Amino acid sequence: MSNFKGLAHIGLYTQDIEKSKDFYINNLNFKLDYETISPKPNNAWLKIAFISLNGMVIELLEPSDKSLAKQGNAGSVDHIAIEVKNLDELVSQLKAKGIEFETEKPIKLEKLFNGAQVIFFRGPSGERLELFEFLA
Repeated sequence: MSNFKGLAHIGLYTQDIEKSKDFYINNLNFKLDYETISPKPNNAWLKIAFISLNGMVIELLEPSDKSLAKQGNAGSVDHIAIEVKNLDELVSQLKAKGIEFETEKPIKLEKLFNGAQVIFFRGPSGERLELFEFLA
């Protein structure tokens, strides 16, 4: 499938998004590209910040429920995002192969990177994968 273009970003859980932004920006020279707070059911929320450096993009994720931001020796990776083109076509092809997605259709994110759309699914070991398409 030639629709795959490369790694779009890596999602990294954090218990303190401000501390993580400070570390990456002030120590490693990343820049802040975008941030938001996404409301979740039951008054929960997810703080999101995209930071980048020389083509590397990290999505920092701070959940209101800090137990979701597990800590380990190397941190907690939430998902691997793969940049694609023709996402709708690719989703149809993968569904035909039996892949089940978290949502029925890709989610459009109008304000992220001047427009993007995403959809998530699981790999064979339960790893969470995201197909990510820039719209602009």
